Amino acid sequence: MRQISSISSLLKLLAFTLLFVSTNVAAQDAAAGEKLFKKNCATCHSWEKPGTGPALKGAVDRIAPGSYGDVDSWLKAWIKDNAKLRASGDAYGNAVFAKYGTPMSTFGNLSDAELGEIVNFLRVGPSTPPPPSGGNDKVPGKDSTNTEEGSDLWLLLIIIAVSALVIIIFTGVNRSMKNVIKTKAGEEADEPKSMWDAMGHWITTHKKLASIIGFVVFLTLGKIGWDALAGIGIYQNYTPKQPIAFPHDLHAGKNEIDCKYCHSSARTSKTSGIPSANVCMNCHKAIDEGSRSGKTEIAKLYQYVGWNPDSAKYMTKDGKMRNDTAIEWVRVHNLPDFVYFNHSQHVEVGKVACQKCHGEVQEMEEVKQFSELTMGWCVDCHRETEVQFAGNDYYKKIHEDAKAENKHKKDFKFTVDKIGGLECAKCHY
Repeated sequence: MRQISSISSLLKLLAFTLLFVSTNVAAQDAAAGEKLFKKNCATCHSWEKPGTGPALKGAVDRIAPGSYGDVDSWLKAWIKDNAKLRASGDAYGNAVFAKYGTPMSTFGNLSDAELGEIVNFLRVGPSTPPPPSGGNDKVPGKDSTNTEEGSDLWLLLIIIAVSALVIIIFTGVNRSMKNVIKTKAGEEADEPKSMWDAMGHWITTHKKLASIIGFVVFLTLGKIGWDALAGIGIYQNYTPKQPIAFPHDLHAGKNEIDCKYCHSSARTSKTSGIPSANVCMNCHKAIDEGSRSGKTEIAKLYQYVGWNPDSAKYMTKDGKMRNDTAIEWVRVHNLPDFVYFNHSQHVEVGKVACQKCHGEVQEMEEVKQFSELTMGWCVDCHRETEVQFAGNDYYKKIHEDAKAENKHKKDFKFTVDKIGGLECAKCHY
């Protein structure tokens, strides 16, 4: 009996271990699926509210898999290529499409394992969101300016000024003490002098030390003046207040939305473009409350586009909420009119990451000017950045010619300046 009891206990322990491991694996899969969901699906789908597509809470229970037999297989087929699924005559898929009327993107790039992780996430649901921060939208260091530059020089100048003042005071005290001694000795005291006379007297009697101090003060003031003149037109760390507080660290960071999803023209145009409000509404039809500012900032967006979150409809021009005024975003990065810069040339052809010029935007609550954006800064980048030849047909002919011309050189680096990156007419025309 004791042996049977031991075997029973062992089986229970094994069953518990298997349950724990399977639960843990499922939780890990759901966490990975949530990450994939945020990256690929959250643009159109919310968990709680319908948007461009249906709300996904309870979606697993609503689905009628039809000929696919089980819900998991149907979901994988739907996510991978919903158009193909609908074309096969699937009743539930066509009913969903008829209700929302918007074709869903296909995700043929996702592996079967990744599709399974998304399905697990749909079963488990999102992780608990962080508590609201109390609606404090103040950005740390929002009004900060580049005050560090030249601070050491100002400190040196203050030290020199204080030292000079101390010397003048002690010189006056010394003269007064001498006059007291002379008066007690019956000698005639020196006539009292003004501060400027005392200073002049000290300088004439300490010419070497006064010359050194004067030279240091001259160099310090000259350096401060030079930096001030050289900084004209440079607005590094410029962080203007925007009409709607848009947290880049939440969108580009936590939610991992690609920069070029909003700034789509950066791929094909000279400019990166200001995202239109309808891009925002792809998500914010369903998301009407932020984790930091509550409904305050998103309500401003609704006011601009004329969206009524209660009825989930756009208002007509006669409606109370309709507003045809464009959102007046304040431009952060500005180049002079005589400078030509092409985003597509750098982003698509050059394969330059947005962070190279704009900094770690995914960590900024509000975007600031990260780089100097001066001519010297651009020239240094062209001298240091190697041309991305791998898998880049744009540079195929140039690469072949470069290898032939420089095959005798060791450790040759084909940087941007080697393909005309320093020619004046490239940027100034």
